[in-house]
Amino acid sequence: MPPSASKRYQASAVVQFAKISEYLEAIVDSIATHDMTVEEADGIHHIRSPFGDATFEAVENGFRLTAGAPDTGGLNRLKHALVGPIGFIASREKLKIEWEGDHAEPALPADLRILHVKSIEDITPRLRRIVFGGENLERYDRDDQLHCRLVFQPRGIAEPRWPMLDHRGHVVWPDDKAVPTRVYTIRHIDPARQEIAVDFALHTKPGPATRWAIDAQLGDIVGILGPAANGPKHAEFYVLFGDETAIPGIARILESLPTGVTGHAFIEVDAKADELALRCPNGISTVWLHRGGAEPGTTTLLEDALRAVHWPVMLETAFVWGGCEHKAFSAIYRHLKRNIGLSRDRFVLYSHWHRHLSEEEIIATGAEAYLPQ
Repeated sequence: MPPSASKRYQASAVVQFAKISEYLEAIVDSIATHDMTVEEADGIHHIRSPFGDATFEAVENGFRLTAGAPDTGGLNRLKHALVGPIGFIASREKLKIEWEGDHAEPALPADLRILHVKSIEDITPRLRRIVFGGENLERYDRDDQLHCRLVFQPRGIAEPRWPMLDHRGHVVWPDDKAVPTRVYTIRHIDPARQEIAVDFALHTKPGPATRWAIDAQLGDIVGILGPAANGPKHAEFYVLFGDETAIPGIARILESLPTGVTGHAFIEVDAKADELALRCPNGISTVWLHRGGAEPGTTTLLEDALRAVHWPVMLETAFVWGGCEHKAFSAIYRHLKRNIGLSRDRFVLYSHWHRHLSEEEIIATGAEAYLPQ
């Protein structure tokens, strides 16, 4: 075997950060949602990923990172999987993570796949399903990682612009000209047919992704990165909830649940016309909550529904998954923790959107715009 075959690329960074204890739990949780397995031993968080292995350790007045991968592209990707969550959660601290060790030139992420639009269907007045075709999509066929990041290209562009990752773990774009990207749930994937379906909520105040979906035509090109974001865990009693942005995840989870489980799915939409036929076990009740013309993100329908749930005596048999606007997300998080006493490993909640902030503004603001308030 040639010597290069056994080469392992490694890097490390030590960051001065006196407030690390305030952010530690949120940083570890965020890292874990990016298709990373995190296990703590003797104060060190050992991280495994498809790209390589890493550690995250809180030390006096800061933290230490290590990263190791079998190739330079994997090293850059692993750095990004660490730098991204840390930088987002501690955005207001303006941390500088400077790596020592092996460096590599900017390169396309190994998980980038190119997709083209194969079909478009409006499945409700406010939900559009777009089926994409591509190649080598098997990595996205995961029940435990439901989300992806789509990279939207302008129609007719001669040279599509794809993000690259540099030796710092930062995203860089050709000529510093980025195109819009957004996180979406993979509603369905068929690796044999090399197809991925994504359902787009058609918001009344569309951002760049919604505008792209409204204008989409057959043959249009997007990129996909991921997968990420945790799916359901084993349980006997499930509670799923969300607004239009969570319908794809709720529908996909319901289809995957085994017979014999019980629970509820609470889904907030505007009106009866926005309801979908969902496949789920007989023991799961599906309740559609109608806003009746109220603006999305302004009601307490989901919070009220969760407060009326009768929970099993043994809470460790329950699991909650949901996503919605930030205010409702925060209220439901507090309710599950304080009032119900559900342990942190028995729920996965997402702040899918913020009524007053765009995704770019959420990223710039950091944790306070995303974590429960």
